[in-house]
Amino acid sequence: MLITILRRENARRFERKQFDLVDIDDHSVADTSHPSEEASMEQQLLHRQIMKLPAEYREPLVLQVLAGFSGEEIADILSLNKNTVMTRLFRARNMLKDQLSGNSQTRGQTNGRS
Repeated sequence: MLITILRRENARRFERKQFDLVDIDDHSVADTSHPSEEASMEQQLLHRQIMKLPAEYREPLVLQVLAGFSGEEIADILSLNKNTVMTRLFRARNMLKDQLSGNSQTRGQTNGRS
């Protein structure tokens, strides 16, 4: 009985509520379907930097970022242990960050190794 009363009271509140409606024709919408020249140049730079990575790091990164595979799926595709894949992804991202920041250190290659 209490649920029914609450439900009816809630319905009455929303019946009285007046929402502000806006005519969509009065507002302009930005066209984002065409990437800007700057975004295109950034993508090309990123692609070149990814291609500079050693194959053992590049392959899992491309499979994850571009193809959308999970760590387990990448491990199956490359016939590797999942932990190995996750380590390579971590190192690949670090190497890519270093390349993009202009840092010449090889931080990504030395993480986890002595």
